[in-house]
Amino acid sequence: MAYPKPLSKKSIERMYAASKLTREKIVFLHNFFDSCASLYGSICLSDMWEVYKELSEKTDVVKIQRKDIIAFSLIARREVHNYCVYEIDELYSAEERSDKNRYVILGEIIGNGKEQMFYQLDELQEGKPFYVPENLLELKGHVVTQEEKNLVDFIENLRATCPVIRNPWNEKMNRLSPHQGKKLKDFSFLRPEEEFKKEWLSGEVKGGSKKCQQKKLDDFMASIQGTFAEKVFRDLRLNLFTGWCRVLDQVRYTMDNLTEVGVEFTENEADTFLQLVQDFNNNSHLYIDRGWTPSALSEYYRKMNPNQKLVITLGSGIREAIERGEISLEALKEQARVEGLEIQL
Repeated sequence: MAYPKPLSKKSIERMYAASKLTREKIVFLHNFFDSCASLYGSICLSDMWEVYKELSEKTDVVKIQRKDIIAFSLIARREVHNYCVYEIDELYSAEERSDKNRYVILGEIIGNGKEQMFYQLDELQEGKPFYVPENLLELKGHVVTQEEKNLVDFIENLRATCPVIRNPWNEKMNRLSPHQGKKLKDFSFLRPEEEFKKEWLSGEVKGGSKKCQQKKLDDFMASIQGTFAEKVFRDLRLNLFTGWCRVLDQVRYTMDNLTEVGVEFTENEADTFLQLVQDFNNNSHLYIDRGWTPSALSEYYRKMNPNQKLVITLGSGIREAIERGEISLEALKEQARVEGLEIQL
């Protein structure tokens, strides 16, 4: 998926001068785009205009027109931000290019081969209302909740107690752990698939490209940097926010990854981890819910349709996991309750 390179400072200044946008509007639009990207993950310009109109009814904001959003998006596309600005036909080849259908997408959702994550998010957001709080412009960047602090603290202080690092693909590649006894916040670790991708991009894999793809390698290494605890939480947060994984699937996936580095959960630790992830998810403004927390969105729907009851049924895989004791039925019911659902047994 091609994306234009950033322009020089002088070229950007010329674009701003040609746009006729005032300094006041430019400052506001920078904050507005940052906030929308941070809260929604992905949003098209036509929806961004509707969000602006709703925001302007709730609080005093700089007066702008739809054309200002369009003009600014073309400039922001050639600047460096934590989001990208895509034309619709760059995302969906069958669509015709249109100013109002330009997309603003967080880089973490669409960069480094994560395009499928964007497409799933775009589909799952469809039909949901946008959450537009009065303090929208204060929500740019990563807003940390108390529930996030609790979850991060738990993950950071887990210890790798097993003496062996297990390879999930090949037991013969198991090896002694250099991390035994250490907390996850005190070491870094590359999973087998990350090691392979690093070697592939470096040109070290037999049968692969012999040339080092330095730019892709640098971007990939930047995306997986940090302690193992930081990587675990970063993946967990992104998967939940985009709807790539639901809570229980994400908990099982994360526990499997932690087992690779020698973390062995007691039953009490597993229950605590599940509860912390549920609390974090339920109190987070999710991209998949267009900025709403799950409980707030459920309450919104209840007010809109007071007589409607949403019921879900459990698939055979989930039922079997409950019977084996791998998933708590009570935890499932609680998660469903928070999301305004009822489980049909």
